[in-house]
Amino acid sequence: MLGEAWIGPAIIAAAISALITVSGWILSGRRELASERRRRAERRADVQNAILAEIQHYVDILSNPDFDLNDTWESVVSDMEDDADYVPLVPSERNDTVFRAILPEIHVLPAQVIQPVVRYYNQVFAIDAMIADLRGNGFAGAHQDQRIKMYTDYVSLKIEAREQGQRAVRALNQSLNRPEAVSNPGADLSGRSSGGAI
Repeated sequence: MLGEAWIGPAIIAAAISALITVSGWILSGRRELASERRRRAERRADVQNAILAEIQHYVDILSNPDFDLNDTWESVVSDMEDDADYVPLVPSERNDTVFRAILPEIHVLPAQVIQPVVRYYNQVFAIDAMIADLRGNGFAGAHQDQRIKMYTDYVSLKIEAREQGQRAVRALNQSLNRPEAVSNPGADLSGRSSGGAI
């Protein structure tokens, strides 16, 4: 009889203890989940800020009124037309260092940011490939009309990169809830007939 008197309170104490333990697990799990969400949000913001800085830098360069792409194109093509042996020197570039570094974590970006960012970097890769062609022996040995077409395509790729970059910057700023601060786009290449796709 005495043993039976202890069974009720012992069961209640065990149930209370189990309830406290389970509640602690649930609370701990919720805290860990909230902490993980916070870390992920911080990582997403860090990646977006890094990409934004890299893209904005190149967009600013391509939008610089002191180095207008159309003016440069016209000047170089004019020199090429005047001198059949003139081969413009095209410097190599590196405008994708951050992107290549974060590529394994591209999945942390919001869906609405991935497309414009990837499209921009695809344009940067196309410019890199064109620069390699313009610095190669094939370009130097080509007829001047062909060199003018290739150089025109190169400048066209840069104009498109500026526009794609501005779209990517807008998407990143919207995702980061920041006011937009994008340079104004310039006009496309003039209608001057020199061949090449624009």
